[in-house]
Formats: sequence, structure tokens, C-alpha cells
Amino acid sequence: MGRPAHPDAMKSSRPSPTRMAPPQMPSEYPMGGRYRAYTLFDATGFVYLLVGLLGVRVVWALGDGPVAWAQLQSELQNPLYVGFHLLALLSVLFVGVRFFRLFPKAQPPRIGPAKPPPQPVILGGLYAAWLGVTLLMAAILSGGLL
Repeated sequence: MGRPAHPDAMKSSRPSPTRMAPPQMPSEYPMGGRYRAYTLFDATGFVYLLVGLLGVRVVWALGDGPVAWAQLQSELQNPLYVGFHLLALLSVLFVGVRFFRLFPKAQPPRIGPAKPPPQPVILGGLYAAWLGVTLLMAAILSGGLL
């Protein structure tokens, strides 16, 4: 049995002719059963917020000149920042893999007169495109291209 939820969690906007049972939280919530994946997916939003704020800080340091930029670069070598960036990478991978698992299921059964390719082909194409874009961006950012 679950635990009680907030009494107004499912309150109707107008009086109902039928009595309703008080709302109950599922017993697995928030980290049991299927809820674990949902909770982790929601937590990635907080990680993205922190990455965005760090991006604003980086742009701010760039605007303040070479001394501020050098100071920020030395701060980003702190193991806490490195760990945070690994967490951000894991968050992106988790959301990407979750999206790729959902994408084939969301395809229509027919596209005009043709049927879509089998799910493994769609997944393989998505992962290949993701890997290709990642390698291209890594080559550009490392100075190998352009």
C-alpha cells in the first residue's frame, strides 16, 4: 500500500456527485519499479540547468578578458568540475539512449505505400548518426578539421 499524498493532489475543480478515495502515492515511488527511470530522467533536467549556468559563466569570463578566462580554465581543472562534466555526459547518454529506444515505437505503421524498416535498422541508423556527429564535432573541436 502506498503512503498518503497531499489531500488536494487530485481535487476536482467543482464538487463531484461521487465520493472519491483519498489520493495515495504508489508504494514504489520515487525510486522503485518503473519510477526509477522516470525519476532519473527528471533529474537530468537539473543537471542541464547547471550546465547552462556554467555556460553563462564561461561566456561572462570570456567577456572579462584573458585574465578571467585563464582563471576560469584553471578552476575547471578541479576534480569536482571534472566529476560534474562526467555526470553531465552520463545524463546526455541516458536521455539519448532512452530517446532512441522510444523512437522506433513512435513510427507510423506505414509511410505512404512503404513500410518503415525494422526496429533494429532504425536503431542502428540512429546510433550510427549519433556516433558520426560526435566524431565530427570532436574532430572540429580538437582542431583536426577547419
